[in-house]
Amino acid sequence: CMELTEKALVLKVGRFRENDAWVRCLGPGHGVFTAFAFGAARSRRRFCGCLDTLNLVLFQVGSSKRGAYLTLEEGTLLHGFPALKAESSRLGMAVNCLKFAEAVEAGPAGAKTAFELLLDSLQVLEESSEPPTDVFPLFFRAKTAFEQGFGPDFAACHVCGKPAEEMESGFFVVEKGRLSCAACRPTVGLCLPASAGTALTLDRLGRSRPAEWARLDMGGLVRRQCYEIIERFVAYHLGLTWDGGRFRKV
Repeated sequence: CMELTEKALVLKVGRFRENDAWVRCLGPGHGVFTAFAFGAARSRRRFCGCLDTLNLVLFQVGSSKRGAYLTLEEGTLLHGFPALKAESSRLGMAVNCLKFAEAVEAGPAGAKTAFELLLDSLQVLEESSEPPTDVFPLFFRAKTAFEQGFGPDFAACHVCGKPAEEMESGFFVVEKGRLSCAACRPTVGLCLPASAGTALTLDRLGRSRPAEWARLDMGGLVRRQCYEIIERFVAYHLGLTWDGGRFRKV
């Protein structure tokens, strides 16, 4: 039987029996995990304001006697993101990011990175004076994939080394996660058009944090190509696609 303190973002909460709840969380130590809060509906003192989606909570985490499941003994609310929850556009983007983080199911090895990225993203959605661009969740998916060990290279052609900014018509090779110029384009595999602007935008995305995403170039062509590249890359390397309001395995 273990006991530890873990800061965690609440991804989902459900009720079972009359007074008990299960809580799906993302923490920097465990990654995505589910724990049971027995008697949560009865005890306001132990979980005061904590057990709601999109809360940052400091949980006291224990386990059953035989270690079969985790339990939440008590919680302290650290941040409830009230501004984010009060505006539908920000809330929609936050929920999309939350659902993707849950679907990725980062384990202990990638837990700290996944937790920090989601927390940074929620803080930007909470604190920015203007609502972030509607491609914010798309950038979150790309950055998550990049940081979970699938980091692509958009800086130059992976064959001849020609810099992205010098390419008139480049291509992104989805399987390899690499950029190719027209002359070096492979004859097999999925190759998606990637203009110089698209390649440079995605290269900057890989090296930036959520607070900087509003400054990325998202003109019409760049926007379309980024969307296609990110969606195909995430589907191929993480096996996830958006379908019917949720992310499903492909």
